[in-house]
Amino acid sequence: MKIGTSILAIALAVGTSDAFAPSHMINRPSTAIYHAVNAGLPTFTPTSRDRAQTEYTAQTPTSKFPYVCQADQSSELSFDPSAFPKNLPLQQIQGMNARLTYKMPPGSSKVQMLVQSHGRPVTARVELWCGPIRRTHFMDINCMNGAETPFRATLTFKNTDSAGPQVLQINTKEDSAFPAFVGVDVLTPERCKERQAVFDAIWKSSTKIYSQGNKTIRSVPIADNCKSVQLLVWSKEVGKKSFKVNIEMLQGPNTKRQYYELQCGGGSQPYHAVFETPGNGWTFRLLNTKTIHDGSVEFVLVPYEVEGDDGAVSSSPVAPFYGGYSPNSTHGGNYGSSLGPHGGRDFRNSPYGPGSSGEVGRWSKASILIQS
Repeated sequence: MKIGTSILAIALAVGTSDAFAPSHMINRPSTAIYHAVNAGLPTFTPTSRDRAQTEYTAQTPTSKFPYVCQADQSSELSFDPSAFPKNLPLQQIQGMNARLTYKMPPGSSKVQMLVQSHGRPVTARVELWCGPIRRTHFMDINCMNGAETPFRATLTFKNTDSAGPQVLQINTKEDSAFPAFVGVDVLTPERCKERQAVFDAIWKSSTKIYSQGNKTIRSVPIADNCKSVQLLVWSKEVGKKSFKVNIEMLQGPNTKRQYYELQCGGGSQPYHAVFETPGNGWTFRLLNTKTIHDGSVEFVLVPYEVEGDDGAVSSSPVAPFYGGYSPNSTHGGNYGSSLGPHGGRDFRNSPYGPGSSGEVGRWSKASILIQS
C-alpha cells in the first residue's frame, strides 16, 4: 500500500512540472563571476598601449622573455671618458641625514652624479629642488655594496626657470654607519647638446619597453658577459607625463642587490643611468607605481660595458678627469666655482699641480686628442 502511494505521488509531481514548464527555452544571462575581458567592463585601450604591447610580445614564445639585454660589444658611449666617469673628485658625506647641496649654474641642463662607498651599503637620496617647495626629481638609492655597484646617472633639467636657480641636494639616511662618497659634474651647454644627441641616437636605435602603470612589472634578464648596463627612461612618446618607478637589480630569486626609487619629469626630463652588474645571473625589474591613467612610460635597457671589449681606458691618451682630479676653475669656463665644496678644493698630488688653477693648454690638447 505504501509503495503504491509513493509511485502515485511521483507521477503527480512529474505531471505538475510539465504543466508549468515554458513552451520554449529562454536564454538567460550568465551568472558567472569571471568574464574573459575585464569582467565585462569597458577596457581602456589607447593607441600607444596597443602599439607598445604589440611590439613587446609579438612573435615571442610563452616560455621565453620577450627581451634579453645582451650584446657582443660595448656601447660607443662607454669609450667616452667624460661619460659617467668613476674618477670624479669625491667628498665624503656622513650618515644621520647629512647633506650636500649644489647650485646649478644658468645655461646648463645636465648634471652627472657618482655615489659610492668603500664597500659598505649605500643608503642615500638625490633630489633636485626648484624653489623652496617644488621638487622636480627624486632618487632613493639602496645598494648592498657601494664599491662594487656605485650609482652613476645623468639628470636632465630645465636650463632656466622662473623660480630661480635649481639646487641639487644629496643626503644620506638616518643610519650613521653608512657614509657615502659623492661626486658631481655639471655639464657645459656644449656638452649638454652632445650628450643629448647621443641619448637620442641610443633611444631611436634600441628596443623600447612599455609600462602602463598601476603596479606594472617588466623584467629583463641580463647576459652574463655584460659588466654594466645603461637605462634610459622617457615618456615623451606616451603622454609626456612624469613617471614614478621602482628599479630592482636582482642576482638570484628575490635577491635585491640594488634597489632604487625614481621619480622624474617625463617629457622634459629623460633619465639616463648606468648600473654595474658584476658576476652572473642578473635580472633587471621595473615596477611602475603611478596610476594606470597617467603612468605611461617607456624605457630602454642596453649593455654599456661588455667583457672583452675594454678599449675605453687604454685608447685615451689623457682622460678629462685624469687620476681622479679635475681643474675645476678652468674646465667648462666658470662652472667649477658652482660645484659647492668642489669649487675651492685643493687638488694635492694632482697632475695639474697644487691648487685648482689647472692648465688650459693641456686640457685643450687632451680634448683634441680624444676627439680625433
